[in-house]
Amino acid sequence: MKPETIKGTMEKAYGSALPKPIPYEGTFDVYENVQEVRSANDMPNDEEVVTIRNQQRRNNARQKFMQAALDAADIKKPTLESSVELRLKNIVDSLVANGKSREKALEIAYAALDITPEQVGA
Repeated sequence: MKPETIKGTMEKAYGSALPKPIPYEGTFDVYENVQEVRSANDMPNDEEVVTIRNQQRRNNARQKFMQAALDAADIKKPTLESSVELRLKNIVDSLVANGKSREKALEIAYAALDITPEQVGA
C-alpha cells in the first residue's frame, strides 16, 4: 500500500454556503495492485460487485439524462469566453490562493475585467 493525500476546500455544506471556505486534508492508504487487495481479504463479494456496478451505471445514466435535459433546454455550460461570472470567480480564486483577502481580490478582479458588481448580480 502507499499513502495518498486528499485535500480541498469546502464552500458549501449541508445544502448551504459556508461563511468562509473551509479547507480539509488527510492521508489514507491505497492499494497498488489486486494482490494487495486479496492479501488484505478486501475483495468485494458478489453482492458488493452488483451494488458497485449498478451505482456506476446509475451515475453514468444520471449524467447522460441531466446533460440531455440541459441540451433540450438550450442551457450551455459556461466557459471563460461566455461567462463574466466564471472569469470573475477564476480571478478571485487565484488571488485568494495567492494570499489576497476576498474583498481585495474582488476589487482587483472588477478592475481587471472592467465590470461592476451590478453586472454580475452581486
